[in-house]
Amino acid sequence: MIPYWRLSGYYFFYFAFVGAFSPYFGLYLQSIGSTAAQIAVLMSLMSVMRMLAPTLWGMLADRLGVRVPIVRLSALLSMLGFAGFLVSDAYASLFASMAFLAFFWSAALPLVETLTFAHLDGQAGRYGNIRVWGSVGFILAVLGLGYLLDDLPIRAVLWVTLATLGGILACALVIPEAGRPAHMPPHRPLGTILRRPEVRSLLLACFFMSAAHGALYVFYSM
Repeated sequence: MIPYWRLSGYYFFYFAFVGAFSPYFGLYLQSIGSTAAQIAVLMSLMSVMRMLAPTLWGMLADRLGVRVPIVRLSALLSMLGFAGFLVSDAYASLFASMAFLAFFWSAALPLVETLTFAHLDGQAGRYGNIRVWGSVGFILAVLGLGYLLDDLPIRAVLWVTLATLGGILACALVIPEAGRPAHMPPHRPLGTILRRPEVRSLLLACFFMSAAHGALYVFYSM
């Protein structure tokens, strides 16, 4: 049996966090007196950690032979890191909290993706039915928080975003582990893969997409 709603719930809250955090957290930072340069540095930490943390956490998952405990730990520690924003508005504290949050939050999605496809077990066509709930969560968070901020102080961003992290943790606690494939594909050197023209084209497209989203998410709402 595919744990459809448990996986869908995880995607829902994961991307609801993105929908609450990406457009509105920069506004909160601006409201407490952070400069544009400081906001840029703080928000860039999410991408910096996404370049480092998933590989490290993936290696740990391979070594331990499990993924769910790491997903659950990352959800718990992400909440702990984000809670630091409630404690202090000092730039050094904001930087430490953001780095801590980003390192653990970025660990989870690649592992959940592998869990989802392992549970699907050859039914890859059903992935879209699960993943679509992430888009639903993103849209509801963006629209809902936008309406709330018409009447609530900007600091409400912190509490709404923290609630989405709580939803991630709740779903992580009920996601079951999945088996690993009996036959692993043959190992290919990284250099061989990177020399393929279609891989280079994909990476170049991803670079420009991320560059566009970096400017849009961080500064457009301001």
